[in-house]
Amino acid sequence: MKIAIVADATVDISPLILSCTWSGDRTQAARKLEFTYLQDDRDPLIPQIGIGSGYTVVGGDDDGNVIFIGNAYNVEVDRQNSRTKVLAYDHAFILNRSKTTRKFSNALPEDIARDICNHMGIKVGDIVSTGTQVSFIANAKTGFQIILGAFYEAYKVNSEVYQCIMDGDEFCVVKKGELSGVTLNAMANMTGSVYRESIEDLINAVEIVDEQGNSSQIISNPDSIERYSMFIDVYKSQKDKDAQVEARALMNIPVYEGTITALGDYRAKAGYSLIVKDTLFSGQFFIKSDVHTWIDGVHEMKLVLEFENLMTEQEVEKAK
Repeated sequence: MKIAIVADATVDISPLILSCTWSGDRTQAARKLEFTYLQDDRDPLIPQIGIGSGYTVVGGDDDGNVIFIGNAYNVEVDRQNSRTKVLAYDHAFILNRSKTTRKFSNALPEDIARDICNHMGIKVGDIVSTGTQVSFIANAKTGFQIILGAFYEAYKVNSEVYQCIMDGDEFCVVKKGELSGVTLNAMANMTGSVYRESIEDLINAVEIVDEQGNSSQIISNPDSIERYSMFIDVYKSQKDKDAQVEARALMNIPVYEGTITALGDYRAKAGYSLIVKDTLFSGQFFIKSDVHTWIDGVHEMKLVLEFENLMTEQEVEKAK
């Protein structure tokens, strides 16, 4: 990865980079970029590159395409070992730290996202249309919680899965799980894979009760109950909420995950999907998290894959 620091001027520090990690997770607001570069004011042959918190950091691929724009949030200078270590987040980090209070009534999630971004000074890119109106209260919530909560409410209604991403310095919301164009093959570009399945958090039945605790209905998955036994939760009906929709949202399926290490590809990042050809599992899988590393010029990546296209949950408060 090529890295530049932007202050009064743009300075390419790529020749000084010793190590670099670029990572993201579908459950987190911002992607982060961590890197260490050579810095020693005692050696006249080493360029003196000053960087402080708040400086703009730009990361690009070998073809000059920008893949990361953010700010330095943590700078550690180690003079004894001639190193400077930087932790940078993209601009979605602002949405994850800044809070506001809002009340939304019959509003579209896409309009809510634009309103929150404009309020917090974030540029807006492409926001997918949901066509679903939502109503809720955001009391001292972060911008990310509000936007994700709005789209999670839409997901409950239309079953479309959404993902918040940064495209350069613009905040976007896309339909999650689109193919990245990456294919990983155990016989070619993969170096390792691990498969895991778990039913520890399985919920395959939900009992709906009224405000007095009287049972009114049970929502269940008969096939899952027959295979794994019944794991039941309780949902207490609330005014202005669809009990069946909320009860189904409590149900959890078995967790199937795979972890793959492979030669790095910039397109493989959280929120997108890829094709895997392996003896353990093969087909289309969804990237839950990714960690890309560059050491000694070698780009490798470690991906956590999900077998289903899951929406990140973010509940909201409804008006009483």
